Amino acid sequence: MELKQLLADLISIDSTSSLSNEPVVTYIEQYFEGSNVLCHRLPAHEDGKFNLLLVKGEPSEKGLTLCGHMDTVPASPGRWKSDPWELSKRDDKWFARGSCDMKGFVAIALQAIERAEVQNGCLAVLLVCDEELGSFGAKYVLENGLPVPIPKQVIIGEPTSLQVVRLHKGHLSMKVSIEGVPAHTGSPHLGKNSLVQGGKVICELSELSKQYETLHTDCSKHFSDVAKFPVLSIATAQSGTAINVVPDSFELGIGMRLLPDQNKDEVIAKIRDVIGIVCDLPWALEELGDNPTMLTPENSPVNLWLCEYIGQEESIGVSYGTDGGYLSRGGFECVLYGPGDIAVAHKPDEYVPIAEMNTCAQAIDVAIEHFCGGSE
Repeated sequence: MELKQLLADLISIDSTSSLSNEPVVTYIEQYFEGSNVLCHRLPAHEDGKFNLLLVKGEPSEKGLTLCGHMDTVPASPGRWKSDPWELSKRDDKWFARGSCDMKGFVAIALQAIERAEVQNGCLAVLLVCDEELGSFGAKYVLENGLPVPIPKQVIIGEPTSLQVVRLHKGHLSMKVSIEGVPAHTGSPHLGKNSLVQGGKVICELSELSKQYETLHTDCSKHFSDVAKFPVLSIATAQSGTAINVVPDSFELGIGMRLLPDQNKDEVIAKIRDVIGIVCDLPWALEELGDNPTMLTPENSPVNLWLCEYIGQEESIGVSYGTDGGYLSRGGFECVLYGPGDIAVAHKPDEYVPIAEMNTCAQAIDVAIEHFCGGSE
């Protein structure tokens, strides 16, 4: 099938993260029915969600794995110039929800495994669910494994404008809970105001976030100037039930985008110290989620080969998380490389340049020949 038609078919299936992804999984399974591509439908973290593993050749850790996620963020059709679930062409670009992030690469990977000639190791395409919600599909793979071995060298097709990315930040989400004592506001001395204590915590964490802006690690040099430091975000706050009641509880949602070479435990300990200095009421810090950092060695075969192929000399880091964080914890050596610009992902009129799709498809075919061809 032509790449455009394959992408159009994938786009037409609404795989927003809030929905079951079974329809898109079924489409891909039917696409390879009767072929020499072996399809493994895999369970995931909840009912109605699946990961999908495609394999050509003898299952092995030698060869190449291509990885992408099947889910997309929601679309608001009223804000689009065209139907977000129908691929349309304007100015040499393909517009649709997921065209850039990242059904464009998924289509490339499906076409690549369909026509590949595997003579050494195997070629795998690992398609995961719910990356947009926190890489839950990749996390499930890490925790539960795969039915067959697949190559440890991995290209993840996130939109990087065809640059090779070997490191990215992680996202640690936490909740601060403070316990007060309720009382009538006519007699506030009978209560303990958790909201006031929460305000003190917010101020101290705000100061800590400014301190982090001056922190640079060995990995900082690989990030852009606005992203060289870890980012502490104060994101949500809930407290109080009525204006005439002293608030007896306070909850604060915070996020930490760690650099790849930071120690998570040390960061959490620092946050605890800051809270403990200013909060006089009982409090707790709970970790809600940990989307890991990715730090692939510079001398990893997939990084060395792909950088040489496209003529890239420096290592590049990005501030968003990917499935590469969890996969790296499972021993996979991952790089990001895909068509499209992350700056247009998640927005109305998302698009992918057609020229970048074609260039990426060619690079993936050559990579397969290198890692899965007849010669070592």
